[in-house]
Amino acid sequence: MATETGPQRELRNDTAVNVVGLLKSETGATRSFRLELDRFVVDEETIARDIRGEVRLTRLRDGIMASVAAIGIVPSTCVRCLRDYDQPFTVSFDEEYQQTVDVRTGADLDGEAALDDLVSRIDENHELDLREPLRQEILVALPMRPDCGEDCPGPDVLEAGADDEVVDERLAALASLLGDERMKDTG
Repeated sequence: MATETGPQRELRNDTAVNVVGLLKSETGATRSFRLELDRFVVDEETIARDIRGEVRLTRLRDGIMASVAAIGIVPSTCVRCLRDYDQPFTVSFDEEYQQTVDVRTGADLDGEAALDDLVSRIDENHELDLREPLRQEILVALPMRPDCGEDCPGPDVLEAGADDEVVDERLAALASLLGDERMKDTG
């Protein structure tokens, strides 16, 4: 099995990698890259920054497997205190890329085998782009309710069911009527 030797390559502010050399290599050959993105658009409202990580590309029979591990920061707004803060994230994923054009003959490979819609493609210029899987992984890694942490000056977060027995004293008379209904439901 052939592996890469020599200095590690760098992906600086770019997510596209030309893999023509790797596609000409035997199955199992690898290439490693250091990933550095100063700014990365996740969606129209979210821009990640300072993304650093490692990318390892492995030649498969029909394409390339990209293994990515990265960290970065997304500016967020705390839902409790409404202050801006930096939300760190960590992503790690594997993405399979299939060839669409034979690297030696230039023949179109789309007709030979049905390409799976869930598999990313290596374009006609023999480039694979990590942008979309990286974007999706960052979105999944971000919290649904951004919170700046335990020292947040905003209101405390109540745990579900923590204060079920607390009754507003103005409604105490009604609560006593419901007390009988609760007994019937649980008994």
